[in-house]
Amino acid sequence: MKSIVLLFLGGLCASAAVIPTVTGVVSAATGEPVITAGGWASVFGSNFLWSSTSITRPWLPTDFVNGNLPLQLNDISVRFNGVPTYIAYISPNQINILIPDDPTIGVVALQEQGQLDQSNIILVNKVALAPGLFTFTPRYPTAVHLDGTYCAPAGLLTGIPTTPARPGEIVVLYGTGFGQSNPKIDFSKLFTVSAPIAQTVTATVGGTVAKVDGYLVSPGVYQFNLTVPPDAATGDAAVILSVAGSKTQAGLSLAVSR
Repeated sequence: MKSIVLLFLGGLCASAAVIPTVTGVVSAATGEPVITAGGWASVFGSNFLWSSTSITRPWLPTDFVNGNLPLQLNDISVRFNGVPTYIAYISPNQINILIPDDPTIGVVALQEQGQLDQSNIILVNKVALAPGLFTFTPRYPTAVHLDGTYCAPAGLLTGIPTTPARPGEIVVLYGTGFGQSNPKIDFSKLFTVSAPIAQTVTATVGGTVAKVDGYLVSPGVYQFNLTVPPDAATGDAAVILSVAGSKTQAGLSLAVSR
């Protein structure tokens, strides 16, 4: 009898040990604690999967049914105010989600549904726009030359060639959280035709206004074709994109060389 009781209690302890816990939710681009419709976010915590040895994976082609973005991976899902988000990546400690097209603004309740139990509820600030650029490092945005090579200071990425931008050159940046496109695209599904961002996006490089064209190119991902000002100085030039009064994260620089 004693052994049966201990086995039962052990089962309870094992179950309690895997209750998922959410500790934070941030923009996947900026790391700031805000989310926005059509923006990528990262959910951090523990015990999202059965154990630390459980599978860690991104979404796969088989996860898309009739082109629809998956609402769960391996029985893992995330909701805010009861609205399901799209799931792109799962691991024991991190889940990457795309916030659906929902008009709610303000403090929302976010909860993860694990393989065995629901997590705690965490409150997150949902805003109309939360523009952010994806980055190589906290200092340098993910930038690409038109020939497909990476644009950054030489030697920034181990084993991957990188070269600075040149004045007058067009470089490509990528971001999230810039709002709707025009025409509006249903980003709950995979799409192949990009569309311009509905609201005007402006840019400065080294404090000088720079020409920029922005497009929604895949669910939650925006591409920006940025023309480096012809008179840009050599070195690190601060790069900022703005939309409707909201700016991308501070501290980013574009490496420029003549």
